[in-house]
Amino acid sequence: MHRPTASPPVAGARALALDILAAAARRGTSVEDGLAAALRRHADLQRPDRALLLELVQGVKRWEVRLDYLLAQLSHIPLPKLHPLVLQSLRLGAFQILMLDRVPDRAVLYEAGQLAKARGLPKAHVGFINAVLRRLAAGDVPPLPDPAADPVLALSVIHSHPAWLVKRWLERYGPELTAARLLANNRIPPLTVRVNTLKTDPGALRQRLAAEGVTARAGRFSPAALILETWEAAPTSLASYREGLWLFQDEAAQLVSYLLPSLPGGRLAEIGAGRGGKTTQAAEAMGDRGLLVAVDSHRGRLQELQINVRRAGVKMVCPVRADGAAALPLKPAALDAAVLDVPCSALGILRRHPEIKSRLSEADLPTFLPRQRAMLEEAARVLKPGGHLLYITCTTEPEENETQIDDFLSRHPDFRLAPDPGRLPAPARDLIQPPGWFRTSPADHDLDALFAAVLAKS
Repeated sequence: MHRPTASPPVAGARALALDILAAAARRGTSVEDGLAAALRRHADLQRPDRALLLELVQGVKRWEVRLDYLLAQLSHIPLPKLHPLVLQSLRLGAFQILMLDRVPDRAVLYEAGQLAKARGLPKAHVGFINAVLRRLAAGDVPPLPDPAADPVLALSVIHSHPAWLVKRWLERYGPELTAARLLANNRIPPLTVRVNTLKTDPGALRQRLAAEGVTARAGRFSPAALILETWEAAPTSLASYREGLWLFQDEAAQLVSYLLPSLPGGRLAEIGAGRGGKTTQAAEAMGDRGLLVAVDSHRGRLQELQINVRRAGVKMVCPVRADGAAALPLKPAALDAAVLDVPCSALGILRRHPEIKSRLSEADLPTFLPRQRAMLEEAARVLKPGGHLLYITCTTEPEENETQIDDFLSRHPDFRLAPDPGRLPAPARDLIQPPGWFRTSPADHDLDALFAAVLAKS
């Protein structure tokens, strides 16, 4: 197994990581939101500290299933009965001992004890944390499950994914493809940006980034993609970012916008617009001419969208706070095209958001379907004849993808699946699979796993 390297231990980063993990577990909130908030509060953190903090928080969530399996065999107390702060301390310490190079075990043990004391844990709890971590540091690591005895358990623990998901994928893909997908989900994804073609071009931006201390290479599929490889300062602190010359966006998310025909001067709505990545890209493709209604129900996301739109220099976007599954404030047959970015189980972006592994349960999967269905119905209502509906998810599950679209088409004979790849760049044409599904995956393409389908209204 590849062991990522890390900077020398930073006490501040460890303390913040423990607080973020503990607070998220206690409140049932997102560690990513906690991480972002901590970075805002501690804007003076040096780059090595910030990098280590990110590695610790995301790394613990990425490997939590495996860490818990090993810790459960070393603890004489069942993990669910441990004090929550003790459990998070053990996960954080075990991750550093087992997964990080160049972090001395003695430093991990010392800091774990100091943090436990500083958080007011009783002496017995501090001693317990120390005893368990000392066993790991001494090489007393329990064996991983035997794939021959229990394939589901073995793949679940080895690749740190929930057993229910491993079971589903084994039934669908078989052992080899499942293992490849699990392995890909644990790789650190590339840091990909999309060039704002209203303001610059990829070649000019690469030169600008180089002057700012950033090395970048061209993306594999999207002509507007650059992959950042090294940087001297946080990318969001760069003047090129503040000037709106680029934004973060995986190539898969960039490519789906090319599935629609060109619509300069047309009327388009993005329903479930989020923070505006696809919104600004659509505006660029339309030459910032026409009307683009950006619909989202979440006030915070819509505010971020407006910030991104202003930074990009886009004028045609009209933000609207509304529920895409309810009656949209749009007239029937008003739009030339609709982009439907539906809420989903998000199993296609586990490599970027590893906490989904522990937050999502199999029972959650059916809960997304009614809302997706309602959003499809409402988008169909506001689309004019001859228009196109682009349906997008970031999940791997057929119920939310192909089955959902087939079900919609069975109820709407005036719609058909459009197999034409639209403006999709030549390197990405193979991502269209019969009868017209667009699919990407971390294992096959080193992209987030997205699904998309274009529906044409007759």
